[in-house]
Amino acid sequence: MPTAILPVIAAVSGLYTSLWGAFKDSPYEGFKARTFPRSIYFNVAIFAVLYTLPAFHDRIVGLGLFQLFFLTMGLERFLAEIYKGFFRTEDQAKYFVPSRITFFGHHVASDFARYAVGTAIVAVVFGVVWIDVTVERFLWFVIAAYGTGLVVSLGGAYKDAPFEGFQPLKFQRSGVVLAVLSPLFYFVNDSQSPVSVGFLIYMNGGLERFAVEYYKTYIQRNMSGKFRPDIERHQHELDTREKYHYAALAIMAGLLGIYIYELVVWRDAL
Repeated sequence: MPTAILPVIAAVSGLYTSLWGAFKDSPYEGFKARTFPRSIYFNVAIFAVLYTLPAFHDRIVGLGLFQLFFLTMGLERFLAEIYKGFFRTEDQAKYFVPSRITFFGHHVASDFARYAVGTAIVAVVFGVVWIDVTVERFLWFVIAAYGTGLVVSLGGAYKDAPFEGFQPLKFQRSGVVLAVLSPLFYFVNDSQSPVSVGFLIYMNGGLERFAVEYYKTYIQRNMSGKFRPDIERHQHELDTREKYHYAALAIMAGLLGIYIYELVVWRDAL
């Protein structure tokens, strides 16, 4: 596979994230041309770091395009949430659920405390990426998927539960969804270059956001729950936002084609 295509896949992965963000948030904030490509930049930067560092280069090159798409998405989503919660400073008045991290629902006034905890969590994120234990058995794909889902749910519950209440069924959603979808990564796993646990965890994180956010955003058509319900909405953005969905569907069609191609190549290699 030509290496020139790899950053393109990372960029398209970021574009998919930007599209669902615009679909959800533009009715409240309007379309922000300056911040729309942020996830694209982050995804490409994440890929560039992993590709450049000798410790990760061979593992990145050994991935299929389908795997790479979700790896950069998962890492970008984890890091973006950490950035918004611990490092970004902005007016929280428009939010029903604050984007800035709280201590069990209570405001954290100390910037030093936020930065220190955020830095420690970023270190943990990169520590997980470093885990180079490979995975080949189907059972471990299921376990990794369910475990990743629980981590995502824990983060969501910590952030949202003080404001929305704890919902036991919702808490299990991410783990169950990923466990059901775990065969997707198992069947395209290359026996000659099996995926590492560190990468698989973030691939699952990306897949969870991809699947759950598609359902909530484009099928249920839920309005973003992070904003106060009394905020005036931009009717023009509501009327014209379907274009983001069409672009997301085009990316999904391309991703399906990549998956089928890589699945056939994997089978032919047996």
